[in-house]
Amino acid sequence: MYSIMLYMKTRVTFRIEDDLADTLRELPNQTKFVEDALRDALGRACPVCSGTGRVPLRTLHVSNVRECGIKSLSRDEAIQLRTVFRLGQEVAATRIELHKQGRRVSFTMKRDTLELLNGVLGAKAN
Repeated sequence: MYSIMLYMKTRVTFRIEDDLADTLRELPNQTKFVEDALRDALGRACPVCSGTGRVPLRTLHVSNVRECGIKSLSRDEAIQLRTVFRLGQEVAATRIELHKQGRRVSFTMKRDTLELLNGVLGAKAN
């Protein structure tokens, strides 16, 4: 007497962009690729939503410029700080800390206790 074990799979349908579908069709084993990608993605919790799929409402706080000993920001520094602030909103940062460094102003962007980014306002990129 023989025992046969069948490996049953469930078909799932979802929509993707045409260019992504074309690329997927070129793969030798599409099912394995998609299964591996989903397992990998589901095995990690999103650092922003902690795997819930919902981003909690957070307020982004910026250090008070005067309390940091910074007399004023130059126009370029203010524009860069606005860009850093907008980036902070996009990555769900909770705090941007400003620091006086001689004549320059540095910043540290954080989400709770995790440091996301740091830099110097007014510094030219190489």
